[in-house]
Amino acid sequence: MKAIKATRQVTKAMELVAASKMRRAVQNAVKLRRYAFTAWRILEKLADVHPDVHPYLKEQEPRKILAVIVTPDRGLCGNLNAQLLRTTTQYVNGLKDLKTFASVDFIVVGKKGQQFLPRMKQNVIAAFPSPGSYPTLKDVLPIARMATESFLAGTYDHVVLIYTDFISAIAQEATVKVLLPFSKTGLKEMLGSLLPRRYKRESDKELSTEDVHEFIFEPSQDEILKTILPQLTELQVYQAILEAGASEHSARMVAMRNASDSASDIIDELTIVYNQTRQANITAELSELTAAKAALE
Repeated sequence: MKAIKATRQVTKAMELVAASKMRRAVQNAVKLRRYAFTAWRILEKLADVHPDVHPYLKEQEPRKILAVIVTPDRGLCGNLNAQLLRTTTQYVNGLKDLKTFASVDFIVVGKKGQQFLPRMKQNVIAAFPSPGSYPTLKDVLPIARMATESFLAGTYDHVVLIYTDFISAIAQEATVKVLLPFSKTGLKEMLGSLLPRRYKRESDKELSTEDVHEFIFEPSQDEILKTILPQLTELQVYQAILEAGASEHSARMVAMRNASDSASDIIDELTIVYNQTRQANITAELSELTAAKAALE
């Protein structure tokens, strides 16, 4: 009972720490989510009106794929890691069914992915530590630029993001989304991944009712696209890492709360058993004393 009480103190402390981190992480993810929604909405219209004006917008057959996977550094967060790694395995197996598929390489963020992918015999070309509980865009730039430079160099024709999308404090969803190229279908998938589920129908309706026939670029089309497309790509990676951080802290808070509740239940059960045993011992001792007194009389 003492050991379980000590364990409950630890899990309760971890729950409070995770709850504190979760509030700020969720706030950061939700703040950026609306901006990302507006940016991707504009980019989707741009792809409809001016296709093939930039390498990021060209549709290509999936042959060589670069996957950026965002995982936690630690466990004790329920089935979050298992769900993310199971989705990664399903994605890799699904790629083998594509006729044009040739190979897939990984950029890993977080220690859990670094431990898991070698066991899957997957090729990891780069590994980054987790950017922390409250990452900034500056922390994400090396990851995003490595992916985009590999795409522009022709080393890979597709770049995808694998991360855990934050839905609520008790629900997190492993997601695989296309980062590059910004094809029409990929844009809609990424737009859906950036929004909470309650916004998806509203956003689809809003996009379908608007009709844009032409865009006017100032100062020039090339200059604007060279500036905005890399920034929006970096934004997508940053948003994915924010979503993954919010999901990790939320899952850990719920897991530690469940552990504390389970410890309390076990203590209650053991207390009942302890009291029953103690009462039985007292009753036995009283019976022995009564029998001894009767024998002496």
